Amino acid sequence: MTTSPPPSPPAPHPPPPRRSALREALGHDRIMAIIRYRQGGDVTSAIEGLAEGGIQVLEVTVDTPGAWAAIERAATRPGLLVGAGTVTEVAQVERLAALGGRFVVSPGLDPAVVASALELGLEALPGIATGTEVLAARRAGAEFFKLFPAAALGTAYLNQLRGPFGHESFIPTGGIAIGQVGDWLRAGAYAIALGSELAGRAAPSGPQEIHELAQRARRALHQATVSSEQGTAA
Repeated sequence: MTTSPPPSPPAPHPPPPRRSALREALGHDRIMAIIRYRQGGDVTSAIEGLAEGGIQVLEVTVDTPGAWAAIERAATRPGLLVGAGTVTEVAQVERLAALGGRFVVSPGLDPAVVASALELGLEALPGIATGTEVLAARRAGAEFFKLFPAAALGTAYLNQLRGPFGHESFIPTGGIAIGQVGDWLRAGAYAIALGSELAGRAAPSGPQEIHELAQRARRALHQATVSSEQGTAA
């Protein structure tokens, strides 16, 4: 007598998408500030000015003197997501997690750094410049891709890169001016990271200087959004 094979178990449901505070924040404001003061200075004043100017997502590069202490203080501020930039070592990821940081940004792709960030519940933004690097970063588990150096590659490059990678979240970084925010959004950027144009190359004397730049960046973002909506309606 022939017996029928037991029925196959039902296919498991795919896991629900992981909630990403970084995706929510950048999806709303589209701007990430990069603070890099290699000569040191009052990083906390810069963070205060950016936050008061409406910037929610802040990257402090680890080559900035006092970066770790500033990150620890900023991590306790409600409504602010702070991470570390120029992260190249797993030990730096672990230190950031211990201080309450939320994401790590790297100048290139190191799968070990990405894996460590994800294991510790952080977001990873590895630097990429080619389709090969996008694939490798995606295999490593990254959901965001730092397009670097953005100014050298240009908006046309991003537009073409999104041909085969239209569902990926690219964040161009490096040499972008505030007035170019709309150009990068139209090219398909998920968000734009602004460094010296927003936070300056040296620490400010007080928060007001950077507060005004933050408001200017937000106005540029608003204008780009309105122009995009009007173009779609037409």
